[in-house]
Amino acid sequence: GVASISRSPFLHLAKPGLSVQPWAAIMPGGRAFPGGLMHTGGSIADTASSAPVDEAESVSGFPSMVFAGHTKAVSRAVFIAGGSKILTSSHDGTAKLYDATTGNCEQTYHGHRGAVTWVAASPDESKVVTGCADRVARVFDTASGKCLCALEGHAFQVSMARFSLDGAQVLTTTAERMARLFDAQTGVLVQSFKGHIAALYSATFSPDGKKVLTTSHDKTAKIFDTQTGECLTTLTGHKAHIYMGSFSPDGSLVITASADMSAMIWEVNTGFCRAILTECQEAVYSASFSSGATKVLTASADGMARMYDVQTGYCDRKFEGHLLAVHDAQFSPNGRRVLTASDDRSVRVFDTESGQCLGVFEGHGDHVYGATFSPDGQCVLTASEDSTAKLFVVGS
Repeated sequence: GVASISRSPFLHLAKPGLSVQPWAAIMPGGRAFPGGLMHTGGSIADTASSAPVDEAESVSGFPSMVFAGHTKAVSRAVFIAGGSKILTSSHDGTAKLYDATTGNCEQTYHGHRGAVTWVAASPDESKVVTGCADRVARVFDTASGKCLCALEGHAFQVSMARFSLDGAQVLTTTAERMARLFDAQTGVLVQSFKGHIAALYSATFSPDGKKVLTTSHDKTAKIFDTQTGECLTTLTGHKAHIYMGSFSPDGSLVITASADMSAMIWEVNTGFCRAILTECQEAVYSASFSSGATKVLTASADGMARMYDVQTGYCDRKFEGHLLAVHDAQFSPNGRRVLTASDDRSVRVFDTESGQCLGVFEGHGDHVYGATFSPDGQCVLTASEDSTAKLFVVGS
């Protein structure tokens, strides 16, 4: 069924005592957030938004659909099947598949013994992979819900799990010093990517699948050969741990986001640092390229998202209005809008060109773990600690 929607305030202001700090794993008494952010102590009070919204182009601030059924926090929600289906993962130990139009739950994926922190579909969407605090990743048949294999051997919770381009392998990330590659049919470990001297934060494939990029608490990122496991390049220059990294669409560049208040653009083949993006006043939690790789978008603990020119490194635009750290920012598929998710429990949509806030999405009763655009850019999907995922209509 679909939960009722109440018009409750969504923006919240932290009172003294709330601390936000990066960490690599869920710790007792703390709550894990995207990028491993952990909140400890303090209380939250409702408040009105301090940022103006363009009334002429504003979007609805309340959800058009609520996906209910989980009994604990929804850690991740993603679109599949061209936006017609939705996958969710939850701290209740399950993942679920919903119909995006009706809100009905079509499948539940069981088998984990802890909080499920990650869910993703294979490229052909026939399989689903989950990552869990029980130190296991599992591969399921999407339609039947049957567990095909368990990817075991991790020493810590599996924070990320990504299918290869052909869906035959799964890349996993934990707080260990290496990433692992498994056979998605048998669960057999086929490769390890070693060399870091501290915990990993992320691991991802290059667009062609031939390379793996890892980021670490040791202040470096590394690029590996997927097949051989050989480290091809070590990206050195950050002065603090690196939360995440991503490839440009053509695979020639890498962007890294660090606690040293900067993002860096690197050339993949040479390891040369092309630009250092230094406008942020606090840690940079995420950074990603636009579809044409002409712009970079960052999210920072200073409460802002920023857009930079890749060639010049100049900050073209600031997206302001959040009251606490922005832990994620992304371009819409057509690049005309920017979506931000913050520790202030708000999700905002901005006009890319002007930087104007077009809308603030409301209706969550607790912290928002993440938000993403639908493939056509018409909707936004959020995942929240209030045990629901919600769908908002944005328009073109």
